[in-house]
Amino acid sequence: MSKIDFSLLKSTINDSASLMPDIANKKILMGFWHNWPAGHSDGYQGGHFANLELVDIPKDYNVVAVAFMKGQGIPTFKPYNLSDDEFRRQVGVLNSQGRAVLISLGGADAHIELHKGDEQPLANEIIRLVETYGFDGLDIDLEQSAIDFADNKTVLPTALKLVKDHYKGEGKHFIISMAPEFPYLRAGGKYVDYIQALEGYYDFIAPQYYNQGGDGIWVQEFNNGQGVWIAQNNDAMKEDFLYYLTESLVTGTRDYIAIPADKFVIGLPTNIDAAATGYVIEPAAVVNAFKRLDAAGHSIKGLMTWSINWDNGVSRDNVPYDWEFYNRYAPLIHGDTGIGDRPTAPANLSYKDVTETRVTLSWGAAAGPRPIQTYTLYRNGTPIGQTANLTREDSGLTPNTQYSYFVTATDSLGKESLPSMSLSVRTAGDVTDPEYPEWQLDHRYRKGDGVTFEGNRYLCLQEHASNSGWTPPVAFTLWSKVAIKRRA
Repeated sequence: MSKIDFSLLKSTINDSASLMPDIANKKILMGFWHNWPAGHSDGYQGGHFANLELVDIPKDYNVVAVAFMKGQGIPTFKPYNLSDDEFRRQVGVLNSQGRAVLISLGGADAHIELHKGDEQPLANEIIRLVETYGFDGLDIDLEQSAIDFADNKTVLPTALKLVKDHYKGEGKHFIISMAPEFPYLRAGGKYVDYIQALEGYYDFIAPQYYNQGGDGIWVQEFNNGQGVWIAQNNDAMKEDFLYYLTESLVTGTRDYIAIPADKFVIGLPTNIDAAATGYVIEPAAVVNAFKRLDAAGHSIKGLMTWSINWDNGVSRDNVPYDWEFYNRYAPLIHGDTGIGDRPTAPANLSYKDVTETRVTLSWGAAAGPRPIQTYTLYRNGTPIGQTANLTREDSGLTPNTQYSYFVTATDSLGKESLPSMSLSVRTAGDVTDPEYPEWQLDHRYRKGDGVTFEGNRYLCLQEHASNSGWTPPVAFTLWSKVAIKRRA
């Protein structure tokens, strides 16, 4: 590759932000940081994330990815609420602590469009951002159509090689990482070209193990060799999902490409507001998956989460998330397998025996450092009662009405867990529209079929056999929500 003179972009400032901390032999806990203000109800469950300065990020987040570099033409970045000098100062504080701050390119809503000839202008802009703000590398977070749009697959790797070689010439290590959704890492997947083009240049890959619903991995070893499909949203098999998908990706088996274990980071959502699916209810699933990977000789580099801001956010019922991800997993990454001081959230909230005025709720047991004393059931965000059991009836309800429930656990010191996954229940009394019957498991649906699910109507977009991971609200490629006309 021809050498290009980037000397005119060189900053004259020599401060802590000029450092590029070395993460080569370190385990990492990586989190994304939002470069935009929190709204009223940003989360998938209606919660909102915290506005947070870089210097307030807990110290064991030793890689911070600033989201996002984007925009028309050559993408760029500007701090949303700080001057350039103050942003650089804060990056310098983290650098002085040995922490790396990356700029993340893309995001779910970004339209990135690069064309042949943009290689040097893009490299120029990345270097300008590094020299202005002190960034230590770039994370590729292209999603959906942006992954293979225009010439992105060739222009971006070429530009990043120019940048990395430039800083190598200065005796610095510019970090290159990626955060692809895991289905794109199958053989022939949309992200494979980036990984192959940047072979020898990238530092780690952090696949997103979330927002994929019923997608997952086939493991032939299960059921006496008959095999089993382990979906990303299968909470009961979460440990196996984490282990087998990671094993497949670090060994290049089960139709996945190979990424070296020492360059592999698992990406998980911080909580139920941060992603539609993928939240790990029981942290022991992560701890045990890491132990199994270590035992198999596949020790990986760490964990990534979307996002740091969500880790300090609140649920829609204003229950603080209180750094749950950090408290659970920083000890795992940095040398202790403790799972925190609060009980885990109860798992598998479900319902049965629905009538016009009552419903029975049940859930799985929580765990924690102290005995669990009570469970509190919430209806529409309001506590309606406590029990020491794993089931409770709610009565006095209105017919044909949808209610939302979640449950928390409280231990012997009065410490309350975070909420379980929420559950919507509609009481009986509705007259079902024959064109939109209730959605069913294990049913063959054809294009154009209508169903009702949790009080909403959907139209089938493509033929498929239904399963628990492909419910209409989650499987947006299979179902389209239909607006219900209301009488005036």
